Amino acid sequence: MKPVAIAVVLALALGFVEPHGYLMEPLARTSIHLDPNLPYNPPYWYDNKGVWCNNVHQDLQYSQCGRCGEAAGNYDASQGGIYDKGALTGNYTSGSIIEVKAGLDNAHFGHFQMELCAQEQETDNCFSLLPVVSASQPLRGENLVCIPFDNPAPPNDIVTVRLQLPAGVRCSRCTLRWTYRTSYPNGAPDWDDCYTSAPAQTFRNCADISIN
Repeated sequence: MKPVAIAVVLALALGFVEPHGYLMEPLARTSIHLDPNLPYNPPYWYDNKGVWCNNVHQDLQYSQCGRCGEAAGNYDASQGGIYDKGALTGNYTSGSIIEVKAGLDNAHFGHFQMELCAQEQETDNCFSLLPVVSASQPLRGENLVCIPFDNPAPPNDIVTVRLQLPAGVRCSRCTLRWTYRTSYPNGAPDWDDCYTSAPAQTFRNCADISIN
């Protein structure tokens, strides 16, 4: 293939990649290739900012989203899937307040929540919401971190959140899950820059951590 043709193909391919956001600390399974300290172990989810439930807009129950952001019924990014490298990217103390970070480069308002699966064998039903102590963006209730902007610029492109881990929970490997439910598209009667009840574009990441 000629160089010009290759360039055109690459440009078209990149045109379909729409980066939005990811769990950066602790690092998500689908972003594990960003850690230079880990051995090369493909396959990787290289469009790590586009883990968005197969781009199916989600209802409030996320009924058409996979456990860790895949398409519904697919477990490639879940524990035991092809993107699970068994790498722990966070180590914490039971009952402590921890800091997590999400990176956003093409946000569409909405909010995100953090959940913990406190058992070593991850399942669809093991996740519980974690209370948010504080965040670099506005809070709504105990566990919604609002994203009151579109297409953030620094410093808003990194959202820092402090979470309360439950006391008495310990695991050599458990799962922290980030779910970002945008307010896109707008138009629902209850739409605001933090929430919409209408089906919305949604991103989800899982990270492997330990709690001592």
